[in-house]
Amino acid sequence: MKIIILGSGTSTGVPILGCDCPVCNSMEPEDKRSRPGIMIIKDNFNLLVDASQDLREQLLKNKIERIDGILITHAHADHIFGLDDTRMITKKYKKDMEIYTSVDVEKQIRRVYDYVFNDSQEGGGKPKFIFRDVEKVKNIGPFELKLFEYYHGKLKLKGYILDKLVIVMDGSYIDMNNYKLIKDNGEYIIINGLRTRPHPTHFSIPETLFFVKSLNYKKGFVIHLSDSLTHKDLLKIFPDNIIPTYDNLQVTI
Repeated sequence: MKIIILGSGTSTGVPILGCDCPVCNSMEPEDKRSRPGIMIIKDNFNLLVDASQDLREQLLKNKIERIDGILITHAHADHIFGLDDTRMITKKYKKDMEIYTSVDVEKQIRRVYDYVFNDSQEGGGKPKFIFRDVEKVKNIGPFELKLFEYYHGKLKLKGYILDKLVIVMDGSYIDMNNYKLIKDNGEYIIINGLRTRPHPTHFSIPETLFFVKSLNYKKGFVIHLSDSLTHKDLLKIFPDNIIPTYDNLQVTI
């Protein structure tokens, strides 16, 4: 399984508009953090996890021109506003884009992308979506899928385990039952770690490090990073088996 971190940043991206902090002013490429997104590849199947506003540039930078399915965690802007960029992919391959998500998230996507489902002028074209209820599937392409629940502030989300890879894109709390499910079924994790200070809807970096260490996994990958620390400073505080991600990072597990 190959993982490509398309975007390692939080909802604002880094640098943040109007911010004059050392991270936002950094010239290091690892400190340029676009909005969150992951491509996971197995057996030539390209599975996109979330589609931010930066999706087009992310795909171009990584020379990815095919998406076989999209797994959406929730309907916040930095996770769905790139879905329109898939219209050129569906046009090229003449196949509707399969979106795997919960029924509630599907409803929110249909509301945001109302023009897709209405008989209206197309202009430059429309994306073509087919929704798959993620609670009713056990596999996405070659990936075995298991579900768990966690909280993003007060919002309850579905978490995903693809084979042995756990994905917690935006999270702030996981109860003990779901923690046990994660611990028993995973070996690797991609998880958010927003900043050094506490936050009401995201794990902080100290919370994330403590959580991943407790799992005793082979590796952890921290995503959804703000402008709290530079990549070089993150490396100083992260243990060897927990990786602060950066845009365009590629790893094989």
